[in-house]
Parts: sequence; C-alpha cells; structure tokens
Amino acid sequence: MDLRVWQALPLCLLSGAVMADEVLEQRVEQLEQEVQVLREQNQQNAWDKIRFNGFYSVGINQSNNELGYADSSEDYDFNNLTLVGLQGDFALADSTSVTVQLVARGSDDFSPKVEWAYLKHTFDNYVTLRGGKLRLPMYMYSDYLEVGFAQPWARPPVEVYGFVPFNSFVGVDASYDFELDDSTLSLQGFWGQSKEDGTNYDDILGANISWAVNDVTLRAVYGVAKVTPASDNYPNRGVLADKNKADFLGAGFSYDDGSWLLVSEWTRATVDGQYSDVDSAYLTLGYRIDKFMPYATVAGMKTQDDDEREGQFTCVALCNSGNDVAAPSAWIYDGKRRSYSLGLRYDLLSNLALKLDATYVDGFGDTNALLSNKVNAALTGQNSADSTVVYSIVFDGVF
Repeated sequence: MDLRVWQALPLCLLSGAVMADEVLEQRVEQLEQEVQVLREQNQQNAWDKIRFNGFYSVGINQSNNELGYADSSEDYDFNNLTLVGLQGDFALADSTSVTVQLVARGSDDFSPKVEWAYLKHTFDNYVTLRGGKLRLPMYMYSDYLEVGFAQPWARPPVEVYGFVPFNSFVGVDASYDFELDDSTLSLQGFWGQSKEDGTNYDDILGANISWAVNDVTLRAVYGVAKVTPASDNYPNRGVLADKNKADFLGAGFSYDDGSWLLVSEWTRATVDGQYSDVDSAYLTLGYRIDKFMPYATVAGMKTQDDDEREGQFTCVALCNSGNDVAAPSAWIYDGKRRSYSLGLRYDLLSNLALKLDATYVDGFGDTNALLSNKVNAALTGQNSADSTVVYSIVFDGVF
C-alpha cells in the first residue's frame, strides 16, 4: 500500500471524530431546546389551571348613640365594614379542583383568616361533592357573605344575618341541579362541625332546596346542630348544657328583572333551654335607574320563648366562685326590635359600587333587644336609649 494512504488515515479518523462530536453537540442542543419548550408548556399549563379573584370593602359607619347596633358607636369606625378577600381555584383535573379563600377584616386588625378551603369533585352523574372548610348555607346570600358587591345593601339585614354566630364549618356537602324545561331545581345537603369563640357546634346536619324560574328564586333550608358553650362562657353557660339541640329553619324569595329587585327572607332559630328562640324577617325593595339603585328595607326580630324565662335567673359575674352574681334571664335573652333602612347603590364601575345607608332601629318594647350594650347597661343599673340611627358609607369592589 502507498505510504501516503497510511499517512492520510489518521487525518480521516480525526476528521470523522470531529464531525461526530459536532453532530452530538447539535443533538444535545436540540434536546435542550425540546426540554425547554416542554418545561415552558408545563408551566403555561399549570398557570392555566389556576384562577385568582378577589373582593374588598372599604366602609365607615357611625351611630347617634352607644347602643352598639351593627357594632356601631358614636365615633366614626373605619374597620367594621372594611375587609379584603382573595380566592384561588386550582384545577387538578377536568372534574376536580381545590378552592381556598382568605379574608382579612379591619375588625380583626386585618389578620388573614381561611374562610373556604375545600376539595370539589363532580361525578359523571353531575353530583358535586365538596369536603373541607365550607360556608354554612343558611341564607340566600351565604355564598357572598363577604362579597358586598354581590349584595344590594351596605350590610345584610342584621336581624336575619346577625343571629347565627358562625358562618363556616368543617365537613362535607353534596349538591345536584335538576334542569327542568324553563327552570332549575337545586338540592344541597351538608354535614360537619364548627367552633367559634370557644363554643362547639357539633353534628351540624341540614339541607336546602332552591328553585329558579325566570326572574324568581324560591329557597328553603333546615339545619340542626348540638351546641356546647365554653366552660367560662357566661351567661350562656348558665342557660345551656352540653350538646344542647339547636334548630334553624329558613325560607327566602327574590324577584329581579333587571329593573325591580324584591328580596325577602324569614328564619326561625330555636335552642333548647332558656337561650333565645328567635323569629326574624326582612323585606327589601329596590329599583335600578341606570347606574343608581335606591332601596328600602324593613326588618324585625322577636324572641318566641319569653315565658320560659319568667322568674329565672342566670349567673353573669364571679360564676362558680361561691359569690355568683345573678340577673334575670329575661334581661339578657328576651328581645324584639324593628329596623328601617333607606339606601342608595351607585355603580361607579363595572366592578366597583358606592353604597349609602341610613338605618333607624326601634320597637324594643320592655326588652333589651338582644343588644349587648343595652344588656350591659341594664345589668349595671344604667339607663339606655330606646332607639338608634346608624349611618354607613361603603365602597364594594371585585377584581
């Protein structure tokens, strides 16, 4: 063989190795690009599965005295009606998702609190099951209790919405919608427990049904629970034993044709023992004029078991110390009152509303109207007013 061939052979081998290295580098770069594209697609898909929305209220209220209706006082209060909330929904699959809602209230120094935290799954038969921390579905506006923008008022009527002392529970619920010819019938059942200010609410069980047809919605709800107050929760501990049965019955009606708004709810809450059994109701009428909606609300509540407290006393101070201070149960748990509200809602933007409200409250009769400040005045032998007026200005928005 020619010597020159042998001399060229190493050069060919070296050239082939260089070319192989170049091909390998190109392939590596191609794979890196493909991995980067896949990573970006996965990140985009992950973000596509997450949806955030929020809501806020910035308000101020003041009353003409210190009766404390709707937590108001003679001083301007910027915290009572102010809050901000953020809700996140993450889709685990087409029919499964996780929802978390945080709410920070001015009355709690804006400390965030988890109001919702649940896993939801919709089965093939369209039954939806949720488990975790859920909203207690007692009222027509329960799902929008903190979302003032979704409500017509500056605040929900206190006589109805202010009596049940807790709004969320930990447990499960199931719902199903029946689509009829021109209406929808919705059924929901729920079960769980809750704890609020040291009071335990166990074996919460209930169901509600609603029927929406055209501009009309009808709703009914029933719930039951077992109530156990904290051992130092007086005077309630003096009139409630462990696991007292509590029942809640409610009915609601709304009509909204885009111009006229008519909404009303009636509730009855009963608790075994000397604790107040209360009937409550309200009626709101509003009319939309372009971006304005003036409204009027009349509401009322009355305890239905006053005779059970006649001649009865309960401890209010130094309880279980041997020097108990007792007071008539009727001073604390008998109550009735009426409220009359005039308000105006103005939609500044598609997601921002200004609300003005003036509420006059009277009709206490010979009771302390279940107003804590009026009860405390009676216990200390002081005189208190028999009516009050509360003024409110609120900005409600969503984002």
